[in-house]
Amino acid sequence: MIEQGLVLMGAGMGVVGLFLTLMVVVMYGASAILRKFEKEPPKKKTTGGGRGGQDVEIAVAIAAVKAHTRG
Repeated sequence: MIEQGLVLMGAGMGVVGLFLTLMVVVMYGASAILRKFEKEPPKKKTTGGGRGGQDVEIAVAIAAVKAHTRG
């Protein structure tokens, strides 16, 4: 009876180990395939002052806060 339990435990652990190994291999393969098709993110265009238009964003944020707090 104990021998059958050990055989069943060994078979179960073997199946789980095989599944996890297969899953790791598939994940690495999918990662390698997706890296080939990965596009580089577009670069931001800078507009004057070298701050990349940050001054405009700050001005818009300040105007929004002033408009909101006015009442």
